[in-house]
Amino acid sequence: MHASVAGLLDQIGVPFLIDGQYTFHTDDPGAGWRGDIRQAGGGCIIDMGYHLIGLLLWSFGLPSRVIAEFSTAAVPGGGYDAEDTAVIQLGYDTDLYGSVLLSRWVAPKTERLHVVGTRGSVLLAKGQVQRLDLHGAVVEELTRPHAPASAATAQIDYFCRVLDGERPNTSGPKQHLAHAAFIASCYRSKAAGRYIDPKEML
Repeated sequence: MHASVAGLLDQIGVPFLIDGQYTFHTDDPGAGWRGDIRQAGGGCIIDMGYHLIGLLLWSFGLPSRVIAEFSTAAVPGGGYDAEDTAVIQLGYDTDLYGSVLLSRWVAPKTERLHVVGTRGSVLLAKGQVQRLDLHGAVVEELTRPHAPASAATAQIDYFCRVLDGERPNTSGPKQHLAHAAFIASCYRSKAAGRYIDPKEML
C-alpha cells in the first residue's frame, strides 16, 4: 500500500502541505511503564509516533526543522510524566511544511497522512490510499481491507529472504538513524523552545 503512495504523489503537482494524525483514546494514557519517562524514554512521540514519522521520512526524507509541543495534561493528577499528546511542526528546505498530531487520549482512532499539492492531494489511511482532485473528489483509490494481516506475513517473508541473501536489506540500522534523529529533535526542541534541525542529531 505505502509503495503506491510515491506514484500518486508524482501526480499531485508540487507537494507543499503535510497533515498527519495518529490518535486513539485510552482511559489511562500513563498506564504502566509507558507513563514513566525514565523507563519509556518518552511518551506518544517515541511510543507510537515512529509509525507516522517513518512514513514521512520514507516519502520526503528528513526535514530541515522540527519543533514539538506536548503535555501530560489529559488526566489531571494522573501521576505520569510521559507525554499523552503532541503536536509536531516540521518544514523542509523547499516550500513543504506541515504538522503531525499524536495522542493516546484523542478519539476517534485516526491513522492518516494527507499530502496537499498544487494539482491535488493524496490521503493515506489505514488500508486505503486515495488521490483527490483540487475540490476533494476521489480520482483514484486503492484499498486493502485485510492489509494488516497480509502485510505482517509479507514483512516476515521478506526479512527471511534478506537473511538468506536473496533480497537487499533496504531497512537496516543506517536507515533508522534518521527516525531516531527526528524523534530526538522533537524532545530537544521542546526543551529548547525553538526549531531543531534533525540532521544535527545524526
